[in-house]
Amino acid sequence: MAEPKVALVLGGGGIKPYSAVPLLKFLESNNIKLNLIAGCSGGSIMTALFASGYSPDDIVRTVVPGLKKDLFKPNYRAFASMVRFPYCKMDKESALIKPDALRKRFREYFGNRRIEDLGMKIVLQATDFQTGEGVGIETGDLADGVYASSAIYPMLPAIRIGERWLFDGVFSAPVPVLQAVRNRPDIIIAVDFLEKLSPDPRGYLETAIHTGKIYARTIAAAQTCLTLNLQEGEVIYIKMVFDKYISIWDIDKMPAILKAGEIALGKVKDEILSAYRHHQQINK
Repeated sequence: MAEPKVALVLGGGGIKPYSAVPLLKFLESNNIKLNLIAGCSGGSIMTALFASGYSPDDIVRTVVPGLKKDLFKPNYRAFASMVRFPYCKMDKESALIKPDALRKRFREYFGNRRIEDLGMKIVLQATDFQTGEGVGIETGDLADGVYASSAIYPMLPAIRIGERWLFDGVFSAPVPVLQAVRNRPDIIIAVDFLEKLSPDPRGYLETAIHTGKIYARTIAAAQTCLTLNLQEGEVIYIKMVFDKYISIWDIDKMPAILKAGEIALGKVKDEILSAYRHHQQINK
C-alpha cells in the first residue's frame, strides 16, 4: 500500500512559525510522513531545522534559547543614510540590521549541509530583489538559503546566490502553497501565522508593519484560491492567529507561541487524520 503524499507549507511570521512545533509532533506521533516541506521566512527556518534532523523537542530545547536580541545589531550607517549623511548607504547589500550574527547562527545550526542532500525534499521561498520574482530554492547551501528566505528588507539585506540577489519570500509568497502544488501531493497542510490588525496604527514602524500585513494577506489569499483550483488532492488550511504583535526577538513569548500552536492544532487534527486515512484507502 502506497502511503499518501503529504506536503507541509509553513508561512512567514518572524518567530511565530515556532508555533508549528505541536503540529510537527502530532504528525510524527501519528506516523504521517512528509514528502515535502515548503517554507517562507520564519517558516523556512522551521523547515530547515526539521529536515536537518532536529526533532520538535530539539527545536524548543536547543534552538529557541539561542534566539536572542543580540543577533540583531543595528547598522548605524544605514540609519544615517536615511537623512542623506555623507559616506553612508542603504541598498540591497546594506540594511538597518547587520546580518553577520544571524548568518553565523544559521551556520551553527546547519553547518555546510546542502539542500539537495537532506533526508526530505524542501523548498525555501525567496524573492528576487531586482525583479520581484518569486524563487523557490531547492538546491545549494542550506544556511544561505534559509537566510535568503528570511532576510526581510529593509531590516536585513539581500544575499547574492548565483546570479540573483535574494531576500524574504514573504514579498512574493507569504504562504508558499504553489510550491507544494507543483509536487502534486495528495494532501497539503498549509499554515498561516497571523496577527490581528491594529485599527489605528501610529508612527513609522507601526504603520509600516500594518501595511506589510495587509499586503501579505492579500497575496496569500490570492495564491490560496489559485491552489484550491489547481490542487487535485485535499488542502487543509490552518490559521494561527495572535492577538498582539510579536517581534523577532520576543523570545519570552515562546510559551504563548507554542500554546497558540496547540490551540490551532486542536481544531484541525481530526481533519488531518481523516484526510490521511481516506487517501490510504484510495491507495490500497
